[in-house]
Amino acid sequence: MNRPRFLFCLFDALRRDMIRPELMPNLHGFRAGWCDFPNSSSAFPSETRVQVSSFVTGCHPGGSRPDSARQGHGVMANSFYDPALGFPRALDTSDLERMAEAQRFYGRVHKARTIGECLGRAGRRYGVVTTGTPGNGRLLNLHAAELGQPVFSTRSQAVSSPAARHESVVARFGAPPAPTFPNTAITAYAVRVLLEHFIPEHDPDLQVIWFNEPDLSYHYRGIGSPESLVTLRAVDTAFGQILDWWESEGRAAGWTIIAASDHGQVSVTQQIDVAGAMRDAGFRVGPGLGPDIDVAIKRGYSGHLVVRDRAPALVARVIDFLAEQSWSGALLTRTGAQGTLPMAALGLLNERSPDIYYALRTSDAPNEWGYPGSCRADNPDIPLGGGVHGGLHRVETNTVLVLGGDGITPSAVHDCPASVIDIAPTILHGLGVPVPDSAMGRVLREAFEPGAPSPCWREEILRAERGGYRQEMVIAHVEGVDAPYLRGGKRLA
Repeated sequence: MNRPRFLFCLFDALRRDMIRPELMPNLHGFRAGWCDFPNSSSAFPSETRVQVSSFVTGCHPGGSRPDSARQGHGVMANSFYDPALGFPRALDTSDLERMAEAQRFYGRVHKARTIGECLGRAGRRYGVVTTGTPGNGRLLNLHAAELGQPVFSTRSQAVSSPAARHESVVARFGAPPAPTFPNTAITAYAVRVLLEHFIPEHDPDLQVIWFNEPDLSYHYRGIGSPESLVTLRAVDTAFGQILDWWESEGRAAGWTIIAASDHGQVSVTQQIDVAGAMRDAGFRVGPGLGPDIDVAIKRGYSGHLVVRDRAPALVARVIDFLAEQSWSGALLTRTGAQGTLPMAALGLLNERSPDIYYALRTSDAPNEWGYPGSCRADNPDIPLGGGVHGGLHRVETNTVLVLGGDGITPSAVHDCPASVIDIAPTILHGLGVPVPDSAMGRVLREAFEPGAPSPCWREEILRAERGGYRQEMVIAHVEGVDAPYLRGGKRLA
């Protein structure tokens, strides 16, 4: 009998409403024929490297209760400001030098045990092929070098692990193509490396392929733009090649395929300079705390703020200011005071948490190509009409999650909430490897058991207000899981 194996195919930022038969026939057919979780969601912030970390650990960034022993994976955003590090600005998790410094300071950047560590200790093999950022490549397996596990990044040899033998891959397949729009060449390159080299040469028990599209095309050309549609067809063609391999040999060899996205995107209608607005209001704001800076800001559509000494009075002043701004959206704090929502409700609380998380205001308005979901942003590199993510709009937090294989129930749809935090526990279960105690997610057992009912679950609506400011968050609670499932949130007034 062939040993069970998993191929995890991640399409960065793929929205569920894009999976249509005329646009993505291969993924559409796979979703229709296998086990679909339409209520799957990302963690917050809905940024890529947070989702990478949630995938590999089965955790939210932080804990879901102030007294929880499970304190999350600790990557609080793509870039996050932790004054304990002593850096002059937020730690960019794609800055390899700074990440090495953070590793030395923290001891572990990922606070929770990773799937790579679990597989390594069990004598199993874990491989990664990624076209994502340097931070994406590293966070998919921070311990790859010490565990002898292969990670191949199309970005550079510096991101790849020694076991991937980057130079030999380039010698065989040529140098990875430079990014373009539409970004199709790198997708075709990565799938060749996966099918012709990684799977046969490394014989992994878990293999990841992470496509950085349609994320880039959405960002810089717009959701539903002609360039983004070309890119979607390209990643679907690549997935079709994977399915051809699977049907011809992979499935018989014990491979289960998981097709997923990490988040969606919404469209930018206006750029806001949050730091500038705060300075105009009299706050001493900058990228990091210092003699003349009392409030450190990590800018973005989804951003966060750290105040000097976590001073309650200053936090209160900042909250009052943000609540008065028409462009401000959801607001979360460590305590949930003053019309904010508590970070613990979304699994965000630990010693690395900022004082305030915020997301700028969203609406359901469609963009010029008719795709719903719009927002204000503080991302000057993204053009108006381009896509962003990181916030709480239902479109960007709702993700793709489909499982297929001989041990999976075909043509099944499970409405029970699922999440990126459930993927690692489910894979480990399928491989017969113990799920670590640090994991927050659940095993999606209903995917493996024909006719099995989904767990019981309920929704909770969290509301908070202060003066004329009101906000709402919807989370789900699944029986037996001590972690929230994000359903979306918004400012009401």
